[in-house]
Amino acid sequence: MIKNLALALVLLSTAGCSTFSDRYQDDTKLIISYLLYDLPLPATAEIQKSQTVILGTGGGWAGRIALSASESPAELLKFFSQSTVGSGWTMTASTVSDQIILVFGKESRVATIEIFRNSFLEGMSMLGGRQTDVTISVHHPNAVQSQSPFEGYKAPQGQ
Repeated sequence: MIKNLALALVLLSTAGCSTFSDRYQDDTKLIISYLLYDLPLPATAEIQKSQTVILGTGGGWAGRIALSASESPAELLKFFSQSTVGSGWTMTASTVSDQIILVFGKESRVATIEIFRNSFLEGMSMLGGRQTDVTISVHHPNAVQSQSPFEGYKAPQGQ
């Protein structure tokens, strides 16, 4: 009886964590799809919360989205090349080597998509498949106003 109760508690706590994690991913994907309404993401992508920073909304957002996806770098290159251009973005530069870098422009925004495969041990998911990391950075060209923001700044004495 006690063994069965202990087993039930372990299963419930594990299921609860999984449900919470799944719910977090679903909610985060919903928010990001609202913010990135015109920049498609792979359906299998998992958002890496600790590495993601978003400021603003809609066409006025800027920041960085960190993803982990089960597709290979080649599959993600094809996905982003086709779907991003299909959403009205224009590819302005690309580099393909062990790391893939794609640069897109739309209106006054610039999006840089970096795709790279983790080393064998780093990239293993809990389900056993290798993961590919994707970092999407979006900014506005006029976001940095002064090229010398600290010119004339004097540090306080004694520091």
